[in-house]
Amino acid sequence: MYRNLVETSNDLIWSVDTEGRWTYLSPAAVRRIYGCQPSDMLGRGFRDMLAQEVTERDMAVFARILAGESVFDYLTRHLRRDGSHVDLSFNAVPLRDARGAVVGATGTARDVTAEKIAAAAQYENVEKLRLAVDAAELMYWEWERETDQLHWGRDPSTLVGAVEGRSTRWSEYLEIVHPDDRDRYLATVNAAWEQAGACTNEYRVIRHDGRVAWLSSHGKTLADASGKVYRMIGVSQDITERKRQEEEARFLAYHDTLTGLPNRRLLDDRLRQATFLAQRRDTRVAVMVVDLDHFKQVNDALGHRAGDAVLREAAHRIAGCVRKADTLARHGGDEFVVVIPDLHQDADSQVVAEKILRALEPPFRVDGRDFTIGASIGISLFPSDAGDGEGVLRNADVAMYRAKQLGRNNYRFYGR
Repeated sequence: MYRNLVETSNDLIWSVDTEGRWTYLSPAAVRRIYGCQPSDMLGRGFRDMLAQEVTERDMAVFARILAGESVFDYLTRHLRRDGSHVDLSFNAVPLRDARGAVVGATGTARDVTAEKIAAAAQYENVEKLRLAVDAAELMYWEWERETDQLHWGRDPSTLVGAVEGRSTRWSEYLEIVHPDDRDRYLATVNAAWEQAGACTNEYRVIRHDGRVAWLSSHGKTLADASGKVYRMIGVSQDITERKRQEEEARFLAYHDTLTGLPNRRLLDDRLRQATFLAQRRDTRVAVMVVDLDHFKQVNDALGHRAGDAVLREAAHRIAGCVRKADTLARHGGDEFVVVIPDLHQDADSQVVAEKILRALEPPFRVDGRDFTIGASIGISLFPSDAGDGEGVLRNADVAMYRAKQLGRNNYRFYGR
């Protein structure tokens, strides 16, 4: 029975003498591993079967075995009969005679060529994945919920600032999530735990160096054999620059590039909101159109660059005359619009108009020259002058032209 087991084993059963010559080889394994018969190898030195790159190392190991040492799971590489390589995992023990003297070595060998190829392929895939993750500037992480441990795939300092090691408590990580985003972040991850699903989050963290960074995280829960969800794995990416660009794009879409004030698009939205709230609260809204007087003389004398400087200064002066709740927008050219919501008395808008005229009285100094620029202001009220924002704005424009006709540097109400 033992002979049948040995001779039919897929693992090689072998023995060598003290000279390293094969003295026994199990037939089935020899044919499968080396592609030849045992008779082709018996009596020859095992050194002849070694790949060149392992010969010196393997002969040193063989000397240790003859000195009485046992070796297990020793990886080596042999040559097949056709010249190709086979990777083997050897177990070897000294072979002793009746008196205990070492007379050779015996053991087993297993063909691990397919495993080595698979391991190499897996390593290559892991490396490709790592390179792809690095190229995308992603940070891999694992969250063990029961132990409260958060493990990072690599040093997370580039993401969250200087930290000690690649592991931390998740509860400590939660502390650096921006307070304004924490509830939303928790709601998303808790839903993923409860539903055993995936979650995507965009939130801010306050880095250890004090800077605020935007992160985009994608995670997925994992369950054990019993179905219990115990771990979440995912990747995070620093999207601070992307958020900055998005914010900049939004700002440019709704603001005037020269003065930084809301543009016509944002003005229309603010005006709609103001009239809607006024209807609900039974209050009034004042709209002023402020057109700069004698602005053309600046452009004619010094060019458009000087004119731009005057427009920026005028915007700054007018902004100092309105409340934070009010909207000051550039309507185009040398024209500005002020929206005053929650107006309680008509006289309040009159006070603002007079403050604007006084603010524009001091000369504007450009390239060493002084220019006196006033303003013609038209004022219209909602809902007494018009039933919607567009109508109020149009009526304010009519009132502004009336102010110009009456001598400039003054204001006029549409309904008076």
